[in-house]
Amino acid sequence: MKNEIDGLKYKVVESENATKPRIDVDIHDIKVVIPEDNSIDPRELVKENLSWIKEKKKKYKKYRNQAPERSFEEGENFPFLGKDKEIKVKEIDKNKVNEEIILSKKKVDRNSIKEELEKLYRKEARKIFKKKSEKYAEKMEVTFNKIMIWNQRTRWASCSPKENLSYNWRAIMAPEEIVEYLVIHELTHLKERNHTKRFWRIVKSYDPEYKKNAEWLKENSAKLIYDESDL
Repeated sequence: MKNEIDGLKYKVVESENATKPRIDVDIHDIKVVIPEDNSIDPRELVKENLSWIKEKKKKYKKYRNQAPERSFEEGENFPFLGKDKEIKVKEIDKNKVNEEIILSKKKVDRNSIKEELEKLYRKEARKIFKKKSEKYAEKMEVTFNKIMIWNQRTRWASCSPKENLSYNWRAIMAPEEIVEYLVIHELTHLKERNHTKRFWRIVKSYDPEYKKNAEWLKENSAKLIYDESDL
């Protein structure tokens, strides 16, 4: 059921997994999540947090307006590890990336440039994140279980309680130092689960520019939007 306050529409969801009321704001929705059998008034919760909600929606609007226009055509430039590379379609068996992004003509004819480019990004993301995770895990003297490449649109990486590392394949479009920051950040969670002072000291010891890299990701995440479905 949709509710509205001051022009902001929101929906209320009861959750048996929620331990306390919260407000989730994303690029699409405002959702008030409350525990089952909780007596809190969702409308009052929204009123109390109205300024915060409006600021979040303002940021998402800016994010949407910054989204790059992509046509997914040969000759178009796409970022890979922070460098723009031109798409070429050639008579080759496998998609690859070097100074250019080269896609197989027979694969593109069967699917599309958009689909084949995403497949290439996912493949390269798995390879690069695996290599860098193994490299830094050895340096940091930690071990992880496995690496997963995921499709979530609002999160770049995570480390699960089972010590699995998950990375968003879109991050492969970011500069290499940003990719390394994500790896170091998640591996640090194997030493310190929460974002404590100790956590950030560890991150800094392996990435002295971590604040700059985190800020880049915050300010430039719109550059990593792949297509309109990300919005």
